[in-house]
Amino acid sequence: MIKPSEITEIGTFLKPHGIKGEIAAEIDLDAEEVTALSCIICEIDGIFVPFFIDSVRSKGRDTVLLTIDGVTDEKQAAAFTGKNIYAKADEVASDDDEDGLYVTDMEGFTILTAEGDEVGIIDRIDDTTANILFIVSTPSGDTVYIPAAEEFIQALDPDKKTIVMDLPEGLI
Repeated sequence: MIKPSEITEIGTFLKPHGIKGEIAAEIDLDAEEVTALSCIICEIDGIFVPFFIDSVRSKGRDTVLLTIDGVTDEKQAAAFTGKNIYAKADEVASDDDEDGLYVTDMEGFTILTAEGDEVGIIDRIDDTTANILFIVSTPSGDTVYIPAAEEFIQALDPDKKTIVMDLPEGLI
C-alpha cells in the first residue's frame, strides 16, 4: 500500500482531451520529467493507486496531455477530472533541494511553545483553504488545528523536527 509520506503532489487532472482517453493535466513538472516517472498516483476511494503513463505531450507552459495505460476513452478519462496527481517522493526533486522547507514537509514535526512546552505533533497539513492549518495531536490525545502562519513561528529546526510557535492565547 502506498503511504502519504511516500508521495508528493505534482498536479491536478483537468478534463478529457478528445475521445481516445487522453487527459489534460496541470503539472508542476515538465513533460520530460513526467515521462521519467515510474508511475503517477491518484487517490481512488481513499487509497493511493499507481497508474502507468503511456504518453505525455506538452500542451502549454504548465499543462500536459497524458495517456494512461488502460484508459482508452473519454468516459474513463472523465473519471480523473479534478483529482490530484502524485508522484513517488523519491522520483521528484525534493523541496529541500530547491527552495528550502515547505509547510507540507512539516508532517511529523513537534510544535513547542515559546516556553518549551510540547503542544503536540503535526499529523497532517490541511491546505484545502486559504489558511493552511497544522492538524496536531496533543500529548493528551486531543486534536487541535493551528494556523501555519509565519507570524506565529519563532524558530524552526528541520534536523530536530521542531517548530517553536508563539500562539495567540486561547488557541489551544
